[in-house]
Amino acid sequence: MNKPRVLVIETGGTIAQKRGRDGIFRPTEKTITPMVRGIRKFADVQVERLPKLIDSTNMLTDQRASLATMIYKRAHEFDGFVIVHGTDTMADTAASLTFMLQGLGKPVVLTGSQISIYEERTDGKSNLSAAIRTATQDYGEVLIAFGNGVFRGPRTVKDDEEGLNAFFSPRTPPVGKIGITVEPCDNRIARFNGETRLFTEFDTKIAFVYPMSGISIDTFSDQVKQENIHGFVFVGFGAGNIPETYYGGIEQATRLNKPIVVVTQCSKGAADMGIYAVGAEPLKLGAISGGDMTMQTATQKLMYALGKAAAEGISTSDIIRFVKQIMHTDYAKEITVERLKAFMSR
Repeated sequence: MNKPRVLVIETGGTIAQKRGRDGIFRPTEKTITPMVRGIRKFADVQVERLPKLIDSTNMLTDQRASLATMIYKRAHEFDGFVIVHGTDTMADTAASLTFMLQGLGKPVVLTGSQISIYEERTDGKSNLSAAIRTATQDYGEVLIAFGNGVFRGPRTVKDDEEGLNAFFSPRTPPVGKIGITVEPCDNRIARFNGETRLFTEFDTKIAFVYPMSGISIDTFSDQVKQENIHGFVFVGFGAGNIPETYYGGIEQATRLNKPIVVVTQCSKGAADMGIYAVGAEPLKLGAISGGDMTMQTATQKLMYALGKAAAEGISTSDIIRFVKQIMHTDYAKEITVERLKAFMSR
């Protein structure tokens, strides 16, 4: 019987870094997949790498586009894909690939480690083995396989810098369990036959606003006026609440056709902005609720939406409407549309 074919793409990260004489970990140029024993018993594994391995802190949209393109070009050759990645921006890459690669219908599994594979107590070997096994199973979405769980990529955040179960999905249950075996859960997106669509022209000229109570709004006000900033992700308090000192800037951004997507600072819940006046007023001024999307996913999705607007030649006056429609579309269970509809109909 033919074994499932899995393409492993190594990008670097802690898992592939080695301690120097000064005690500092840095990327190496060695491939690490052959160091994991037993994987070829259940998968036909092929390995590719980015031209230069990096710490994921340095991961940019261009590298994510390269990953998406590599997978797109070889989509029909493999049953699943694994991306070996650093933990710091793994959730961002998972969210980005969700929108860059639509309709693939196969698992794209990101993994890495908290401890270098060259260290004695590494979790890298078990994580990589579990990720490859996950890539052979009945998934049709972007995932993170790490520690004891398999998580929906665009729903996942890094929660722990020191523990080996570093990731969790605060607003949706895991889609798989990692133990002696990998067990897919019923809430997963199963494999499907789709038409793979590649889109990598993200508009990265957005700003991220994470206000703390009482600080000056001057930076935000200045950013609204800057021509090279095309939109904002705004992290509101509680249910997406925004201090009234920001209202003038939000109103001006709307006049300048710069969308502002609002998410919550809380790890659970959503930007249900119709509950309080400090949420409802920004909506009236043109802000867009990001619902229960994570900060990482809202950021990548806004860059995707603005990129699509440019690619489709959407007129400046229609950009906010166009972006809102995309932000409120559920592409891969990254947002609970029913919840959005419920609070917006109040």
